[in-house]
Amino acid sequence: MEIVIAFGVAALLSFIGSVFLGLVNAAVIDTAIYRSEKSALWLAFGGVIPEIPYTLIAILGASYIEIMTQYKTQLSVAMGLIFLSMGLRYVLKNNPKPQHKNMLETGALANFSKGFFLALANPQLIFYWSGYLIIFQTGTFSNGKPFFTFNNSLLDPTKWGFALGASAGAFLILFIYTKLSSIYKEHLVRLIGNKLSYIIGGVFIVLGIITILKNFLPN
Repeated sequence: MEIVIAFGVAALLSFIGSVFLGLVNAAVIDTAIYRSEKSALWLAFGGVIPEIPYTLIAILGASYIEIMTQYKTQLSVAMGLIFLSMGLRYVLKNNPKPQHKNMLETGALANFSKGFFLALANPQLIFYWSGYLIIFQTGTFSNGKPFFTFNNSLLDPTKWGFALGASAGAFLILFIYTKLSSIYKEHLVRLIGNKLSYIIGGVFIVLGIITILKNFLPN
């Protein structure tokens, strides 16, 4: 039963946490509109794989978290630079017309790899899951009793249930984004024309600036 609870809790939190625009989300929407639904789904699939190792690292113990915490500023600045570079890429690129369904599907591996490396560039997921795990393990929301417990083994099925739930929740929201973007691609293109790249790029640039500056501004 703990495995099911761990999977469900992780899936719900991952779904909610993935609603907001991020590197993978934006890439999936862009790909669904300007390439194809299949390409976007491959990108989404690659984008949720790193959720598993990052979640397991968060579960495996304080020693890993302490090591990562020592480099939290550097990781944040690196993430900010990635946001900025992605933003500039979207702003400067030329959008092609949306692809039609009868066009040949290619590049599954390329789209999978793109999603994988975009998600891999976000190690802050470790801190995201660590915060929630502390809450759950201390029983903050369950009268002092943990929602679920992990044993010391890496093969603990509850650990893997939680990690797979995190990946499943992220994929679900990306799947929804893909379907909506594919269904309404013509409307979206008609509504915003070729401004989608500017909108996504602008969001990334703002996120990048905030991510970098928050490490140097006084609390």
